[in-house]
Amino acid sequence: MTATANTFILGAGVEWGTTFVTLVTFVILIILLKKFAWGPLKEVMDKRERDINKDIDDAEQAKINAQKLEEENRKTLKETQDEVQKILDDAKIQARKQHEEIIHEANEKANGMIETAQSEINSQKERAISDINNQVSELSVLIASKVLRKEISEQDQKELVEKYLKEAGDK
Repeated sequence: MTATANTFILGAGVEWGTTFVTLVTFVILIILLKKFAWGPLKEVMDKRERDINKDIDDAEQAKINAQKLEEENRKTLKETQDEVQKILDDAKIQARKQHEEIIHEANEKANGMIETAQSEINSQKERAISDINNQVSELSVLIASKVLRKEISEQDQKELVEKYLKEAGDK
């Protein structure tokens, strides 16, 4: 083997000093990067991760709160609808009661008017009967006086007529 072959196999043409310096420089660079760049970069990334996780937690909490509010709003809406329905039902019941009361009052007024009218009719009927009786008695007296051709006092005539009317009324 020649010297060039040994050099190639043993790292011929490689300068071990430069390689060592490069290797040491690379290690120092890695250490410096780890200390000055990777640490702060890691902290920034960790802080960013914490912020993102906090934002996610806040968003989840906000979602939970929104769901609670939505449920409360639904419950409040349901209660309001129930209350409105109850008010409407009460109003319908009250309207029915008022309707029945108005009809009852109208019936009472109508019955009162009928009773008043019947009372007035009876009163007028009695007056008419009384007037007719008076006229009949006067006519009877007149007829009787003509028939008997005697003079009877007016008082006697009325008594006779009333007596005959009573007898006629009893029959």
